[in-house]
Amino acid sequence: MRLPPLVYGVGAGLVLALIAVPFTDTALGVLSKARAEREVLAAAARAPVGDVAVMAPGLAIGASDTAAGRAAIMARVQALAKSGGVLVEETSAVEVAPGLAALRIRVSGAEKAVVALADGLERGRPLVRLRSWQLVPIPGGVRLSGEAVAAWR
Repeated sequence: MRLPPLVYGVGAGLVLALIAVPFTDTALGVLSKARAEREVLAAAARAPVGDVAVMAPGLAIGASDTAAGRAAIMARVQALAKSGGVLVEETSAVEVAPGLAALRIRVSGAEKAVVALADGLERGRPLVRLRSWQLVPIPGGVRLSGEAVAAWR
């Protein structure tokens, strides 16, 4: 008895399917792991941002809130001004993002002393940066106006 060619084709197809099963199982396992990892990453991306530190520990001002941060900036400006013979003309609060403290300052004095104050403010620890500043000549010296910003968390 002679078998029709269709039986040979079906038989060969079943043999090839049995040979391919281990490879497809591995591929499906890898695909499943990749999908699970993608879901975990997507969930992490959708999650709200927690309390993230703005800068490394030790560089931020040790303060409990924005007002205490401004007071710490003010104390530092006053100390630098006193040691350099610079007059602090004005200080006022500036609203900034959470976790930051900012103080608008205006100081005047001899050019070297005012520049030394700005340098000491920016190079010292904890970090305080002059976000926007202007140095203008006045009779007898210069005036520095700007916003000192520091992280407090």
